[in-house]
Amino acid sequence: MFETPIVLCIFNRPETTRRVLRVLGAVKPALLMIVADGPRKDRPDDGALCENAQALVRSAVTWPAEVGWNVSSENLGCRKRIQSGLDWVFDRVDSAIILEDDCVPDPSFFPFCRELLQRYRDEPRIGIVSGTNPLVERAAEPRSYLYSRYPLVWGWATWRRTWALYDRDIDGWSDLSTANWLETFLDSPLASAYWRAIFSSARGGADTWDYALVYSLWRAGALAIHPQVNTVRNIGFESQATHTRVPTLAANLPERPLTFPLKHPGRVERNADYDAALEKFLFSGEPQGLLSRARESIRRGRA
Repeated sequence: MFETPIVLCIFNRPETTRRVLRVLGAVKPALLMIVADGPRKDRPDDGALCENAQALVRSAVTWPAEVGWNVSSENLGCRKRIQSGLDWVFDRVDSAIILEDDCVPDPSFFPFCRELLQRYRDEPRIGIVSGTNPLVERAAEPRSYLYSRYPLVWGWATWRRTWALYDRDIDGWSDLSTANWLETFLDSPLASAYWRAIFSSARGGADTWDYALVYSLWRAGALAIHPQVNTVRNIGFESQATHTRVPTLAANLPERPLTFPLKHPGRVERNADYDAALEKFLFSGEPQGLLSRARESIRRGRA
């Protein structure tokens, strides 16, 4: 039995949910917490699909687990459902591993998160543990993980203390935007422009919750941990997805196993070269050809 609480966020995709549950069945969490959104009123198929996804969970848990349910009878949308669901989670537990229904982890993702949740429990410079490394392997990275300014949430883990920092409505953004805070905080003008548009969209009510997490951790000066290899595959890029309808270079990157025991970095220090390459790859709006070259460069350890 795996003792660290695991949260699974589900909606209306039973087939992707089934693939995540297969991995959870091998891990056998002692506490599985389900956050489920309800059907949309304008989508007649949603009711049955949501029920099927929930039924899959009930039939898949054949080990002696405690299963907690937080189910919305109506559709809250991605933003409010994840926010309210994680409020419920961290009212009950101090730390947790969080997966959505389209994020399929390698089994090594779980002990990786468990060990680092314990190691950095009281370290305010660390905000979350990510399971994703969109740049795949870095030849120049000898340790099991590195520190980044980017909290990636395709499979992640965090603490109640981090969720307490979460500014769901990014209330201070208007003042910071006027003061050109991003242009001071980020090194790349392209990345600054990208995140300026993102935060303005989130402030304007866009149905997403994760941009507020980025904003909150940046304001708190907290870093994310990224594994040396990509340990979680996002299989959710499809026409029925809420946000990931068009495949990107980060879609369906294969999950890889980590090697144990973990090799820890000597000190908590952001890897600026990695972040610069990640900005080119995902967070700058550069053309796809440039992004491909950035990924290839970081693979060869030159970025």
